[in-house]
Amino acid sequence: MFHRHLLGSIAAVSLLCSAPAALADPWLAPGDLGLRHDIQLLADEGIIRSPVTTWPMSWPDIARDVNAAADAADSNPLIAGALQRLKRAARDAAWTGSGGLEVRVAAAGDPTELRTFSDTPREQGEVSAAMSWLGERVAARIEVTAVADASDSKDVRFDNSYLGVNVGNFMISAGTMQRWWGPGWDGSLILGTNARPIPSLTVERNYTDAFKSPWLRWIGPWRASLAVGETEGSSFARDGQLAVLPDAKFLAARLNFKPRPWLEFALTRSAQFCGRGRECNLGTVGDLLIGRDNRDASLTENREPGNQMAGYDVRIRSPWKKLPVAAYAQFIGEDEANGLPSKFLGLVGGELWGANRFGSWRLRGEFADSACTFTRKNPQFDCGYRNGIYPQGYTYRGRVIGHAMDNDGRMYSAAALLVRPSGETWSLLLRKVNVNRGGAAPDPTHALSPSPAEIRNVELQYNRGLKLGTLGSGQLRVGLGFDDTSGPLRQSTDVRGFLEWRQGL
Repeated sequence: MFHRHLLGSIAAVSLLCSAPAALADPWLAPGDLGLRHDIQLLADEGIIRSPVTTWPMSWPDIARDVNAAADAADSNPLIAGALQRLKRAARDAAWTGSGGLEVRVAAAGDPTELRTFSDTPREQGEVSAAMSWLGERVAARIEVTAVADASDSKDVRFDNSYLGVNVGNFMISAGTMQRWWGPGWDGSLILGTNARPIPSLTVERNYTDAFKSPWLRWIGPWRASLAVGETEGSSFARDGQLAVLPDAKFLAARLNFKPRPWLEFALTRSAQFCGRGRECNLGTVGDLLIGRDNRDASLTENREPGNQMAGYDVRIRSPWKKLPVAAYAQFIGEDEANGLPSKFLGLVGGELWGANRFGSWRLRGEFADSACTFTRKNPQFDCGYRNGIYPQGYTYRGRVIGHAMDNDGRMYSAAALLVRPSGETWSLLLRKVNVNRGGAAPDPTHALSPSPAEIRNVELQYNRGLKLGTLGSGQLRVGLGFDDTSGPLRQSTDVRGFLEWRQGL
């Protein structure tokens, strides 16, 4: 019944609206596969000089490079199309003053739990309204979303809202912004969009210019991001199965470098610390920052500052532009040894791209493993995204902050993306996922399955702008998926799908 009313609302919104969906915004949020393809394409071409594996990105930084691109680049149809689309998007995002109102309506049947970079609906029904304001030093966005059958009991949400102030070359902001840190397309091992955004105070670099000092210039363009927030404010349990230590703080920091046009490298660190009933003072923070958080004779469990993850990621493009291929990897340590990350979770992948008469395309393959010491014949299970201090694990409101397959998972994925000259996109994703491989006994806290299971998944998405004659235009997204799940406690085949309409007023 709700879906019928929601689909009717989509049609009503379409008839009432008369402007394309675009809000002024200093940040480019993760979620749009076609836009990411265009940005990566221009970065690999050397037109965008900044690192591009840290989202959200600074729109002024991207716009400066694409607007300064030489006219000769337009002679290449592959590059010309991406340039045109990005210039148009950057122009819309740079509108000063009030950015108007954006409305989004979405309906989903059995929303996927294996979330990727693509920003698909989280719940069965969602209705959002967003407004923005952009000035020379201040930027603000307020977005309110009402959802049906909320998985975390939050029927009204303020995700994607923020208030930011420019200070020098940094934006200091408070809000709930989605983040995707890493080169992967189908998951990030340390911070992705699987969980809802954590309310945080953030500091991020606007322009990624290289150091002027000859001692540091070799680092190339660099981006710095720091976020400090708080997770659940009360005891939240998913399906009545999971105890939570409330009021835990969350810290995430990332440095992203581009020493060569074909090489991008990043260092990332995150931490859960404090929490109701636990010691939380400057000494706690100091111990956390210097990595003194392993239990020993001088550091009891009660004084242990928190739980940390840290690691590296890299993306390498072929130095020869006539060979359009790239490889990437992400290694995140769940523990620490001798001051360095250890017990690694891993992700590796490769990309190939080009153009034909239908548009520009990208093929990719990706492998991820969320078991600790994943390269060993016998990895360490029940380790990744788990710790002894926080019973909820590395989660926010019941979903893992890192990779969607939770701990002890192994995923193989292959995908194809086509971006038409008009900007419409087609995406096909194939995945095979072995989840909860270490679940010898039923584990009700696991996000996907209480016992070992194998999921074979197909996802198809379509995205395009849709004109309605004199009534204006909006953005339509449609998705269809199929899951075949087999395991000792679960045998099922599921068809899922979603329909989303986004419109500016």
